[in-house]
Amino acid sequence: MFDKSEFQSVDPSVKKKTLKWAGIGVLAVASYFTIFDGFLYYNEAGYQSHIRTIWGTEKVVDTLGYAVKGFGSTTAWPREMTAQSVSDPSTLRLKGDFDGLGASLITSFPVTFLGGVTATVDSNVRIVLPKGDQFLAIARGYRNPENFIQMALIPSMKNTLQSTAQMMTADEFYSGGRSEFASNFRDQISDGIFLVNRNEITKNNPRATKTAILQAGTEQGEYGDNVTTKFVTEKVMRDGVPVRLDQQFRKLGVSVAEASITDISPNQQFRDRMVNAQKSQADLSLARLDRSKEEEQKRLVTARGEREVEEKRQGSLKEQVEMTTQAETKRQLVLIEAGREKERAEIEKQTAQITFDKAQIEAKTTKERADAEAYAKKALLLADGALKQKLDAWVETNRAWADASAKAPVPGVMLGGGGDGNGAGSRQADLNTYMQVIAAKSLKDLSLDVSVKQ
Repeated sequence: MFDKSEFQSVDPSVKKKTLKWAGIGVLAVASYFTIFDGFLYYNEAGYQSHIRTIWGTEKVVDTLGYAVKGFGSTTAWPREMTAQSVSDPSTLRLKGDFDGLGASLITSFPVTFLGGVTATVDSNVRIVLPKGDQFLAIARGYRNPENFIQMALIPSMKNTLQSTAQMMTADEFYSGGRSEFASNFRDQISDGIFLVNRNEITKNNPRATKTAILQAGTEQGEYGDNVTTKFVTEKVMRDGVPVRLDQQFRKLGVSVAEASITDISPNQQFRDRMVNAQKSQADLSLARLDRSKEEEQKRLVTARGEREVEEKRQGSLKEQVEMTTQAETKRQLVLIEAGREKERAEIEKQTAQITFDKAQIEAKTTKERADAEAYAKKALLLADGALKQKLDAWVETNRAWADASAKAPVPGVMLGGGGDGNGAGSRQADLNTYMQVIAAKSLKDLSLDVSVKQ
């Protein structure tokens, strides 16, 4: 702790010197803040500054580092600034919607679609400021970035969003037109708003008929109006090019780096209608599913019946094929057996023919041999008058009679007498006489002449 008594005991010359240097230090600090800081300015990265000197001159600093501001005033502008609209107010900053770093957060814009449906749109636009004289014109006209956002960018966003919403209906947006909406918004915020004409188109449609009633036959009732009215917007064309209203900030050299649609919230009436439409679509889908289910059940029953009929038909066809196959097999076997029998008969016929031919040949040979033998015998007989045969026959005849005579029984009592006076002699004489008579008869029967020719 500083002791005042010790300070008072210090040599007065030293005390005076210390106070002198302290005064010099204070003077130096004061000079820095009054001269250096008031004379120089440090430009941050990503910013460009509008400097106004005390001599009435202006300049733009867009490089990083110190610059002379000549004891004047300086306004820093972010090179890129963003304006974003949100539907949830709780996301807004408590200290204002501009953060000084180039971002502005505001509440969403209400728009009206073609057809009268209102909605709030969450969007985001990021711009890039020009340099040089164009930036100087912006800085002079709007004085600070917040004024430029509020008076130039945000009004252009509102007009562009409303113009984009008027180019389609809410139903078209929620039926697949979201990307087209975002594309039109970016195109118009960058190159200008399209001039459009709103046209009303009336169309006569065939009357819708009631749900088909079976009892009514083809005479179905009609309901509803057959006249429909539709509003469409068409771009105003000039020489084949759409006519546009230029964005004011674009004339100052500001370029659009990014433009997007993050969300669109329609009014409660449209939401209720969407819910009812979705419910109707869901009910219709369920009804279609039920109908499809019934049709599939019908097809299933039909398919099962057809399958059963086909199974029976295939079973009958299989039996027919099997019976036909068996009959054909039997027929083929019969044909094969008949062919075999035919071949066997043919072979037997050929064998019989061969045998017949052989027998004919043998018979012919035998006949020819017999004819030859007969011819030889005939020739021989013709040659000696068949003497040999006659003699053989005569000898055989005599032998037979001789054997018969030898075996003739001899009676125990003989009557009569022979020339020698005994019975034996007379019997022998009788046989001799009988044999002579037989021999003579044989010679006569054989026409054989045994006399010796002189």
